[in-house]
Parts: sequence; structure tokens; C-alpha cells
Amino acid sequence: MWNTSREIDRLKLCLKEQEIELLRYKSQSQSQSNPTPDQNSDSSSLEYSCQFSSNDFSPLSPALTTLSLTPASRPQWEGIHVATARSNQVSYYGPTSSFYFMSRIGGFLGKALQQPFADRSLQPRGANRRMHLGTAMDDGDEREDAVHPTARVDGRTGPLTRAQEESFLGLFWEGYHCLQPIVDEVEFRRHFASLWEPSGQRRKQSPLVDIVIALCLQHGNAIIPRESASSSDRDPLLEDATVSGRWYYRRAQALLTADLESPSITTVQCYLFIAIYLCCASFQNMCHIVTAQALRTAQVLGLHLEPPVDLPHGERELRKRIWWALWAMDAKTSAKHGRPFLVDRAQVTVTLPSDGPEAAFYNSASLGSYGPNVTWLTYSVQSQKLFLAMVYVHNLLFVKCGEVMSRDDLTCLYHDPEALESCAKVLASKLPVMRNWLDKVPAELRTRRQDDGEPFSADHSAVELEALAPKWLQRQRICLELMYHSMMVNLARPFISFYSHAGAFTPVAERLATTCVDHAVAYTLIAHQVVTESDLMGGWTEYFSLQWNAAITIVGFVLAYPLHPNTPKAREALDKAITTFATWGETFPVSADAATITRDLMAKADLLAQRLNNEILTASAPGTDDTAAAAAGTNVNEAASSGGEDGLAWLDPSRQEDDQFSHFMDWALSVDSFNSYETFFDASNSADPWSFEAERL
Repeated sequence: MWNTSREIDRLKLCLKEQEIELLRYKSQSQSQSNPTPDQNSDSSSLEYSCQFSSNDFSPLSPALTTLSLTPASRPQWEGIHVATARSNQVSYYGPTSSFYFMSRIGGFLGKALQQPFADRSLQPRGANRRMHLGTAMDDGDEREDAVHPTARVDGRTGPLTRAQEESFLGLFWEGYHCLQPIVDEVEFRRHFASLWEPSGQRRKQSPLVDIVIALCLQHGNAIIPRESASSSDRDPLLEDATVSGRWYYRRAQALLTADLESPSITTVQCYLFIAIYLCCASFQNMCHIVTAQALRTAQVLGLHLEPPVDLPHGERELRKRIWWALWAMDAKTSAKHGRPFLVDRAQVTVTLPSDGPEAAFYNSASLGSYGPNVTWLTYSVQSQKLFLAMVYVHNLLFVKCGEVMSRDDLTCLYHDPEALESCAKVLASKLPVMRNWLDKVPAELRTRRQDDGEPFSADHSAVELEALAPKWLQRQRICLELMYHSMMVNLARPFISFYSHAGAFTPVAERLATTCVDHAVAYTLIAHQVVTESDLMGGWTEYFSLQWNAAITIVGFVLAYPLHPNTPKAREALDKAITTFATWGETFPVSADAATITRDLMAKADLLAQRLNNEILTASAPGTDDTAAAAAGTNVNEAASSGGEDGLAWLDPSRQEDDQFSHFMDWALSVDSFNSYETFFDASNSADPWSFEAERL
């Protein structure tokens, strides 16, 4: 019966292929060129493109000729190319990225203040560039130097003992494992124990163990008590948690090279942890590239397909968790940088993993459950559903933006308020998808609010930290809500506009701008409360970068809407953000620099607000005519619009080429890419608190 059904399907397919060929030849008889399918036919063309018979693969095959001439691209809202990692080499960042938004802020400030913003020498203190890459890479003994780890703990330098490694691994089970459940706890512990010699002095090499320890050192360095010393005697490099464990990372990378031709599940696990490590160390492009490498490796292993039914239940669920964790990592990173998503979900058949008791307690996992509806795996499933909702809304929005810009021949969406408003209506109509996700989050995974506030809302009510709940659940609750607010910020931020067109009416776009800043403020208030009242977020550099993302969003809103009813609350939230940055700055210095940059931007916002207020007071003074009053506060817009279309060039980040703008971008974006490649890979850097030291035989 199965063979008969398959034969029927094959005959139907052949019939459709013949119909396509017939239409193609009819079209050729009317025109000398091949037909160009419309957009509605793209999906059907691609559906059959992978099902040609063996006779269709000759170089002159009509099927291949037709396919090669079929346009697959859509109009795009293009981003900017900017150098952000202390290099002249530029990278692409799309309209949803913080880089793009910061460039818009720079364009606005350049027009409003007509002055340079900062010198290029204003750089963050974390992981500075004292060293040269060639020193490490040219060392002939480099591979041997990466064989035996040593570490500096509380001022004592020596090999990491088994007890020390096990102590740091404890941070992994309490922190990363509950957020990224992609290893089997029992199997990992067994593997780790098997690597040690009977004497307990040395451990065999393992890329998975190395990269997990690197993550633990990166995170754990933030909670190790500091040596007592005056601030003048303390070396920022010694206390920068973001690059701790870098030699464990290097060894893991070196060991993985041998597995490229025959990768395993362990290879994929390592790549995902490496991507997380690089993200927290601020190497954003490297993180994105390694994520792509991990996804391709996972496809080589077939993880994008439903696992074979003959595998044990626990192994099937582990494969699913690995794939969807990778997919979520790509969705988050791509959206954060405004780049295309790497995975075509039409080619993915693997279903979401289970968070039920059977999966949660498989192989005696230790974290367990909390109530009847939530296990330690529920967070990962809910976060993946959040990213699914975000990607759906994101794709629909930016397809519409590209179409509108192409239709109206726009290089910048902010030149045309009607175009911006039409795109805003699309987003407003799709945001209920995010609400639908929110409504299905289990109550046990929601952080309750004080004063009858609603969880996950932007009502700015304080959260209730349930001290009796397991630490892993408390962290999951906070991380899920913070990620939700961050996704809402990124989706709505394109509708913060720095230019008011005369006579334009854009209520939906303005409402979305308000939604954006409300969620940025919500993120900031929650992060401030958690950082100052608990240790749940100590050392979590990814959430520092998301706080920076929220802070610059608030700054942009305050600059764009100085008289908005929400501006005072947003301005107050920036003070909270600075406190949070200062607290984190004790363990990774770049956060302290983020506080400095935020203060400077706030000062500029206050200057412009005061200038506008003075203009309004002057215009409303007795004896001032109505024309002058109406013109109050429009000086920036009038100056900006002079010169027609070229006068609005400052609205388009891709057209900013003056030195003033370059100074601002180099200064402001130093937070997003605060580490340098040279320091990260320099084996001679004695200031690395978790370095490798050669043991000469």
C-alpha cells in the first residue's frame, strides 16, 4: 500500500513538472527570453527544484536553465557597514541592530549640536590592546603551551586541581545548564571523571570539558573575591571577567579541528558553547560565524530532522534540545545584528523538545521540577517559542518595509512618514502573536510583580523575588522576562523617529515608539532591581549587552521626543541603568565605561531639552506673535530639511561619512565590541587570570 501511494505521488510530480515545461516552451515561443515568475510562484518553484529526475542534471538542462534565471531576492531595507572591533574592516549591521540605531543617534546629534562628540582615544578599559597577535601565533611552542592549564585564584598561581575544576563546574549546573540544557548531566560527570589520571594531578584533553570550564571561569571570575588593593594598583585586565578562561577556549577550538570531517554530537555541543562564550566576550562576528558552523555541523548529523524512533527517549529529546538551542541562538544573534536568519524552517522537520517529567528526569537529572506544570526544561521550550514568535513577526515586518521602500524608491524609510506609518501598521497588526506567546507561559515561570503588577508587562512595577524558589527557577524567570522585553524593544525600535515632518500624522508609529521605550524601561528597572537586590545576574555579560541595548534605546527616545509624557520616566530609568552598569563594572570594566558613555549622552539630551524649553518660553512670552510661537523647537528640523532630499541625509545612517560621525561611532560602539582580537589571542599576556603556562619536560 505504501509503495502504491508513493508511486501515485511520483506520477503526480512528473505531471506537474511536464506542465511547467509546457508553460515554459509556450512562453519561449512568444519571447526570446525566459519567463520571470512572480513572487507568488517562488515557493512552488523551489518546492520542485530539488525533485528533478537524473536526466535533468545536464549543463544544458531546461530545468536548470529555468531555475538559474529565477529571481529569488526580495527588496531589502539595507543597514550600514561599520567598523566596530578596533579595525578598519567593516561589518554589516541591519536596521534592527543597536549599531544601526546608534548611528541614527549620531546623525541626529551631529545635526542638532554641530560639534564633534568624543576623541577616538576614549576606549573601554576591558581587555585593552597592549599585545600583538603575531606574538602568540608565531610562537612555535604555542600548541604545547595550550596542553596544561594553570590558573590564578586569589593571588595564587598554579595548575588547576581537580577540586578547583569541579568547583567551577558547579557554576555550570547552577547557571548555564538550566538555560542551555544541551548536555546529559550524568554522562558529562562520568566523562569528566574518566579523564583524570589515578593520581588526580593531570586530566586528559576534552574539548567539551574545556569549553564548559571556560564558560565557568568567564562567569565565575565575577564572583571570586578580589584581592585587597588600592584602585591605582589594580590591573583592569586581571579583573576583566569577560576574557577569563580564554586558553581553555583556545584548546577546545584546537581539539575540534580534528573532528571537522567526522563530527559528532559532542562537536555540535562544543560549537554552541563556544558561540555563547564568544558572545559574552564581545566577539559578536565570531559568535555569529561559529553559530553558523554549529548549524551546518548539526545538519551534517541530521539534527534538523525528527530523531529516529529506535533511539532511546532521552537521546531523542537531547538531539531535539541541541537543534532548537542552536536555532534559537541564530534567531537571537541574527535579529540582534539585523542579519538574515540562517535556517530555512521549511527544511526542518524536528519538533520542539518535551519539557515533561520523562524528559526532565531522564538519567537522574538533578534539577527536577517546580509544581505540576514546570520542569527545569520548561524555560528552554518557552524561550524557543518566544523566538519563533519573534522571527515570524520580524520577517513579516521587514518584508513589508522592503516592499514599501522599493515601491516608493526610498533609500531611507524615515524620509517618508506615510511609508513609515504603513510599515508600523503591519507590526501593530502582528504584535498579538507576541501576546499569544505570553498568554501561554506557565504561571510558575512568571515573576510576580508588586502592587498587583502584571508579569511581563511594561507597567514598570517592581518584581517579587521569590527567595524560597530554586535558584535555577529564579534565574529562568528573570532571564525569560528580560529576553521578552529585549525582543519587543528590537521589533519596535525602528519606529523611533528623530525628525518630525510638517503636517505628518503617524499615530501608529508614535505608539510603537512608546511601546519600545516602555519595554526598554521595564528591562532597565528589572535588571537594576535584580542586580542590586540579589546575585542572580552577577557576571552575566550577555544581559549587560542587552542592558546597553535598552539604555541606548531610552537615550534615543529621550532625544527624539523631549516633550513626550513618557520621557520623564525614561530619563529616570537611565539613572538606574548607570547604577547597574557601575555594579557590573566592578567585575568587567567595560560596564563602567558604558556608564560613562550613558552619562555623556544624557547630558547631551538634557542640553537639547533645555534649549527646546528656552525656545518655548521665549515664544510664549508676551508680545511674541503666533508665527514665532509655532516655530519654537523646530530649528533642528528646519536646518535638517534645507537642501531638499540631501538635507535629510542625516536620517540615513548609510550616508554618514564625516569625521564628526566617525568619532561618535568609534566612541559609542566601543561598548558593543569592547574586546580586541589581539589581547584575546596573545599567549604572552601575563595579566590573563586564567592563562595556560608551558610545562617543559
